Amino acid sequence: MRRMSIRAKILSVSSGAGFSLIELLIVVSIIGIIASIAVPNFLESKAAAGDAAAKADLKSVMRALDQYLIVFGSYPASEAELSRVGFTSTANVTFSTFKLDTDDGVQSVHMHVQHSASSNKWHARYPKEGREIQPR
Repeated sequence: MRRMSIRAKILSVSSGAGFSLIELLIVVSIIGIIASIAVPNFLESKAAAGDAAAKADLKSVMRALDQYLIVFGSYPASEAELSRVGFTSTANVTFSTFKLDTDDGVQSVHMHVQHSASSNKWHARYPKEGREIQPR
């Protein structure tokens, strides 16, 4: 039985097995290219989902305003008062403006809303402008 030195064993195990440096560089560069394509698309999708959540919250607020008007006879002075009719905002959606206005004796609520995943702000003035939601 022939005895091999430790160095000979290491060389015999590592020779022929594994990947060359060029192969590893090619794989890493392909992963980088795929990541550079996928990440922007993911961020755009996240922002679009945030915008959809913000607009959905505005629509829910409009329904809650109708309920509040029926129950209490006027519109609420703050978003927090809408909890009295069961409204809770979606996580990461904030109202930067919630203002009760009176124009020509008619009350309306001016609102701006934004989701933390998006830089877009959305505007509605209900019921003065109907159920229209516009970007701000």
